[in-house]
Amino acid sequence: MAEYSVGSRGEEGMSLQKEGRAMLTTLKQSFERLGNEVISPMQERDFEAAVDKLSKDCDAGIVIAPDELLLSLTEIVESNTVNLGCPCECVRICTDKLRTTEILSEAGIPVPEIVADAWIPGRKYVIKPRYGCASEDVFIIEGTKRYDPGDGFITMEYIKGENISSSVVAGSSGALPLTVNKQFIRMEHTGRLRLRYTGGLVPYHVDAEREILDMSKQIVAALGCSGYIGIDFVVRSEGERRAYVVDVNPRPTTSIVGIARVLNYELGDL
Repeated sequence: MAEYSVGSRGEEGMSLQKEGRAMLTTLKQSFERLGNEVISPMQERDFEAAVDKLSKDCDAGIVIAPDELLLSLTEIVESNTVNLGCPCECVRICTDKLRTTEILSEAGIPVPEIVADAWIPGRKYVIKPRYGCASEDVFIIEGTKRYDPGDGFITMEYIKGENISSSVVAGSSGALPLTVNKQFIRMEHTGRLRLRYTGGLVPYHVDAEREILDMSKQIVAALGCSGYIGIDFVVRSEGERRAYVVDVNPRPTTSIVGIARVLNYELGDL
């Protein structure tokens, strides 16, 4: 089990390391309670080489890493052993926010509209990296003038509402939604309005819960996901109260720490 912020000697922030260690510990203990031996890279100078070496000696493996590294690391695991996470093709799609949005839209699943440029006065837009995770470099602008976010970013309509996520385990037989969760998103004024994830509440009741659970199954099927998947939604608070998909994480997310405490099953077993 390889978690990047804990297993590498990178310069990740303390908050990411705390989240990473919490996820790693939660999953490791779950697999161990089932009688498995779990090994993990720890503070490796060459994290990729460590994943390659250790995965060759294991019956199965799973990687938790930033979007820009997840695909290459998953390819290593898949070439050496049974991959318990999402397959490479799913990771390739989900780590590309633009491609994910296009596929879900084509499948009839509600997503925020992608816009070519932000220029309608008074309307707000979300600027986010095409590739990225942990709400890094996600900010809001108001369309008072044309705005070019630059290469590597996409512009989406801003939907005012409640930030929700769902946690799903999927396999060849279908998808099993585990919980609906509340996400706490703080808006920081740092020259521009930046969005930052600050934690969550597991589980959480929302009026659109049935819709979110049903959509989660459709999303997993449309993207070919398996293993553990975390899906982020915004439930519109103005007008029709409808859920929109804003991100799909093809890997364990921080919500598993809370899920492990409220679920009557072992996450590792599922």
